[in-house]
Parts: sequence; structure tokens; C-alpha cells
Amino acid sequence: MNQPLTKKPIRVGIWQQFPLPMVSRYLGQMGWDWVILDMQHGCANTETAYECLHTLHMAGTTPILRVSVGVPAEVQRALDLGARGVIVPMVNSLAEAQDMAQAAKYPPLGCRSLGGDAAWHYGEDYPERANSETLLLVQVEHIDAVNAVEDVMALPGIDGCFIGPTDLALSMGLARKDYEQHPAHRAAMTRTLAACRAHGKLACCNTYSLADVQEKVSQGFDCLTFKSEAEFFMGAGTSLLAQLRKHTGPAADR
Repeated sequence: MNQPLTKKPIRVGIWQQFPLPMVSRYLGQMGWDWVILDMQHGCANTETAYECLHTLHMAGTTPILRVSVGVPAEVQRALDLGARGVIVPMVNSLAEAQDMAQAAKYPPLGCRSLGGDAAWHYGEDYPERANSETLLLVQVEHIDAVNAVEDVMALPGIDGCFIGPTDLALSMGLARKDYEQHPAHRAAMTRTLAACRAHGKLACCNTYSLADVQEKVSQGFDCLTFKSEAEFFMGAGTSLLAQLRKHTGPAADR
């Protein structure tokens, strides 16, 4: 079984937008520590998600799935599909966090129903180990979530948080770019990280540049993601085409 995410060393991951097991295999072969299949903004269906998650697992990468906003049943479903962790977006209150924790953990910690084929993939004693070996990360991406972060991180069943810096900035009335140095945004990030530290929970965050990665490492984050495979595909492909055009001339009419 894949080892669960732990605090040391820093785990580096990537988002998967293309709902293709072949892409999952390539990402696993590259050596990413964790890959997040995005079913909040992405287009994967249940069957494709199942295949992608288990392909990642077999490639030696920790498969994580992000569900939709505010649907506890999707948390349980993601774990039954084979995710080793679930990210829940826009969890902005203690009550919302409690609902997600109940769905993610088996009794007595929660009320997750026993079923699915995870035991065939992860071992017959999966139900006894799942509460400690699967992750529930709630996203802190709204100022309301920051204002409740100490209570949420103290909650049993919540394994950590995943900060969405851009949505957090938007919720604070800041622009979607160049918000990083704003004092209020930095204070919100610091407060969230401190709450994770105080309760021994994982602090995870998106990053958007190598300089951003270096800063997050120095701040003490446990797990980072760096963009998505779709961004790399579009960025590299667009750049290459532009270079080719310099040698071949402008594009023909289409």
C-alpha cells in the first residue's frame, strides 16, 4: 500500500485535469509524491476516476481526489473509489468541517459506511486502518474559513488543510494576481499555518512559481502542489509552437 502523506520530507504534488489513466501512469512514473485528481473543476466521471486513482497507486504515487463543494456523500464515495485522501473545497465553518469528517471516517470517529472494493486493493484489514491511513484535507480558501481555522484544525477526523491562495485573496476583496504581499493576505496565511502547527495537522498549499515554492518551504508547509499537467501541456506546447512559427512563418488560415 502507498504510504500516507507524512510531515517529512516535504511532499511535492501536481493536479491532474486530464481524466485519462494513461496520464496518471505518466505522472506516477515521473515520481510525483502525490497527484490530485480534480473533480471539482475537472471533467472526470466516476468510472474514469476509479481507473486513474488505482493507476496512480500502482505507479507508487499517493492518489488524492478533490470533490465538489459541500457534498459529504462525495467524500465517502471518493474513498470507496480508492483515493488515499480527499480534498474538500470551500469548507468555511466548523459545522461544515464536522459533516466532512463524519463522512470520511469509519465509526467510532465518523459514520462512513463499509463497502466498496478498497480491501481488495489495500488489504483485508483496510477498514481497521483507513481512519489513520487516509487523509481528509479541508480547503481554506475563504476568509470565513480563516476565521474558523483554529476550531476546524482542532476537530478529530480533520487531518489538515489545503490553502487556496487565489480564492482566499478574492474573498478578501483583493485582485486575483499580485496579492501575495498584501499584509492582510499574509496574515491570513500565517494564521492558518499556525493553527495547523498548534494541532499537529498537515499544512498544504498550491504554488505557482519556483520562488513561491521556496517561500512556502521556508514558511514550513508540509505538502505543496505545483500547477497541473494541463498547464504544463498548454504552456510548453504554446511556447514550442511560437518558436516554430519564427522559423516557418505565420500560421495558415484555418
